[in-house]
Amino acid sequence: MSGRGDRPPGREARGAIRAIDQEIGRLDKRISGYERLLAERERLLSARAALTGEPSGRGARVKRVSQDEIAAFIEKHPGSLPAQIAAGLGVPVTNISAHLYRAKGERLERRKDGWHVFSPGGSLAT
Repeated sequence: MSGRGDRPPGREARGAIRAIDQEIGRLDKRISGYERLLAERERLLSARAALTGEPSGRGARVKRVSQDEIAAFIEKHPGSLPAQIAAGLGVPVTNISAHLYRAKGERLERRKDGWHVFSPGGSLAT
């Protein structure tokens, strides 16, 4: 047997439970106004997304980007840093960093001034 699980809580535990329930009630009253604000925010984000075609709110799909798109961006903007590439392509910087890491030394190279399209025979350290 587990001990306490099969009998009702004692007087001290009931007092603690009552205090917890009261605090939960106070918190529920305080956050009730925020629930309405959050619902209104979600409604407005959905309306904005419908007009712009962009994803909205939580659970929205993040735009995907290919290594080809990143290489094309870097060709047009040599020396770009990951944050600049992400901003230019409208994707999270983590997506860019993952592609840069996989392409480093084969397709793309990191130089002192930023990222460049790899040039065969060229130095990776320039």
